Amino acid sequence: RAYSKLQTMEPPSGAPSSGESIKVFVRVRPPDPDLETGLDTQPCLEVAMAASLIVHSKPEPKVFTFDHVAGVTTTQEEVFTAVARPIINSCMDGYNGTIFAYGQTGSGKTFTMIGPSNDSDTFTHDLRGIIPRSFEYLFSLISREKQKCGELVDFLCKCSFLEIYNEQVYDLLDPAASTGLHLRENMKHGVYVDGLTEQCVGTAREAYQVLTSGWTNRRVASTSMNRESSRSHAVFTLTMESKKRERKDAVAKIKTSLLNLVDLAGSERQRDTHTVGLRLKEAGSINRSLSALGNVIMALVDIAHGKSRHVHYRDSKLTFLLRDSLGGNAKTFLIANIHPSARCFGESLSTLNFAKRAKMIKNKAVINEDTSGNVLQLQAEVKRLKEALEKYKAIPSIEIENSYGRRSDDEKALCEMKEMLSYSMTCRERTEKEKMSLLERMENLEKLCAKKDKFLQSTKMILKLRETHISNMERAKSSGTSQHTSDAAAKLLQEEVAQLKYKVDHHPDVTKFALENLDLRAELKRLKEVGGGGSQALAKELSRTHQYTLQLERQLRHFLSSQGDPESSLRPATPTKLTSSADHEQMRAKCKQLQEELENVRNTLNSEREAFHLKESQLESTLASTRRANQELERSIEALRLKSSVERATLNDIHMNTIRVSEQDSKKA
Repeated sequence: RAYSKLQTMEPPSGAPSSGESIKVFVRVRPPDPDLETGLDTQPCLEVAMAASLIVHSKPEPKVFTFDHVAGVTTTQEEVFTAVARPIINSCMDGYNGTIFAYGQTGSGKTFTMIGPSNDSDTFTHDLRGIIPRSFEYLFSLISREKQKCGELVDFLCKCSFLEIYNEQVYDLLDPAASTGLHLRENMKHGVYVDGLTEQCVGTAREAYQVLTSGWTNRRVASTSMNRESSRSHAVFTLTMESKKRERKDAVAKIKTSLLNLVDLAGSERQRDTHTVGLRLKEAGSINRSLSALGNVIMALVDIAHGKSRHVHYRDSKLTFLLRDSLGGNAKTFLIANIHPSARCFGESLSTLNFAKRAKMIKNKAVINEDTSGNVLQLQAEVKRLKEALEKYKAIPSIEIENSYGRRSDDEKALCEMKEMLSYSMTCRERTEKEKMSLLERMENLEKLCAKKDKFLQSTKMILKLRETHISNMERAKSSGTSQHTSDAAAKLLQEEVAQLKYKVDHHPDVTKFALENLDLRAELKRLKEVGGGGSQALAKELSRTHQYTLQLERQLRHFLSSQGDPESSLRPATPTKLTSSADHEQMRAKCKQLQEELENVRNTLNSEREAFHLKESQLESTLASTRRANQELERSIEALRLKSSVERATLNDIHMNTIRVSEQDSKKA
């Protein structure tokens, strides 16, 4: 049971998980000698690379791509590193995590999750599965965190183990309870099992003992596909709560996470497992539960594609209990176990399609974090936050007082706002016109599709008439009674000619060319408007910009002449002068600003001139290409008309020849 090496990319534990897809890991179990007889020895699939596999289907092979694909030589340690390690790292950060094992019966789900079933101490076995290794890794992380933070961090771990058998929930840690438990839901805990036993654990060995005690109570049975087939869905849940403080008297941050380890019962076909009686009833219940799971996944895929669907979580106890793991607040990993034997081709293909759909589901995992502390600690925290807020408010803001020209700046800003509003209204009107044009074009295209459908129906009718005519002529030739069938043949030909005339009159290509002609004419009209009124508007804008530039130049010259020597006006002023040094600094800054505005306006004018010339050349080339397209369209319409006339003449000749042949056959008879 060794399995192919693969390279795994472990995501960082603190990575954002908004809209994260369900991860899918596909594992191919080694061939089973009991299932391989005759032609079944040939494998129905092969692993192409670390993320894809090929299914040998007909007429063409199918290629499936997932996050990871493991062949028959991949080890249990590599599977744990690829699947469970990133989930457990996320649980330490406060995220919920779920690992599903899905596949047909006998595909290796229990071996992947637990390990060898015939070993008494699986906890230390080299082939131990994901769950024992998860216990080891999780408590090693907890021990490392305790050594790092000391008494400032506390951890509490609780385990529960249940099975869903024939749509009834049973507590595997309380075998004396013979009645099923009920699922409840509230705002604080979400969906939970009422009365389920939870045991506190402090080490990996204690957690494994809880798992072992519950596993012995799980329902298993022997079938022709599996010596120890699971007859129920097993869900092992590990709840971890961490309480961490920055110092002893500080507020504690509490993180709570759930780790769900799910071993699903395998889907079965009665013709393969040969189950009867109670085993057949169990198989039916398992298949119904897995079908409900598939329906939930299909609904979630539709929602991910933007459709509005209701997700039927309550159709099954399994989907209702693990609602957060499917499209909710959890990071989920699905292990799809498949069998390479050709005898299991149908079930393996179904499992791969299921995994492909599950990969499209988006989960929205968030950190489950809360704050706890006594009244004094909370008051101290509030006080600290208020002091930080006051500190930020006390930072002096830099205010630049510039009374000179404030009114003109406000008027300029108002004018700019008006221009922006006018431009926005123009863009809105243009957008509305484009929308109406697109709606009209869509309506025309729908009409074209309807005409094409009619054209197709007419063609089918013509083919049917021709086949009827040929069969009648063959029947008349064999019986020698062509006189009686000549009228019917003529009638059929007349109907065919009528259909062909209708086909020519309502040919969809004519409508298509007419629509294209209308579009080209509309485009030509628009380009002419742009070339006419658009150029005038651009020239008007350039003239207004030029006037504004001249006005700025006059203001600059007036300012320089009023100041006399600009350099001397910038020197420090004496107390006897009317203007202060601050006023001189303001004047100097204003002068510099005016010069920059003048340079910007000149650059803008030059760029607009270049853009105008470029747009004018583009419009000319577009107009020429539009004219050429119009000419091509007219030639196409003329060729279509000529083709239609030739078809009419050919059909008339065929009709006359048919009549002559019928008359000759009647004379011979």
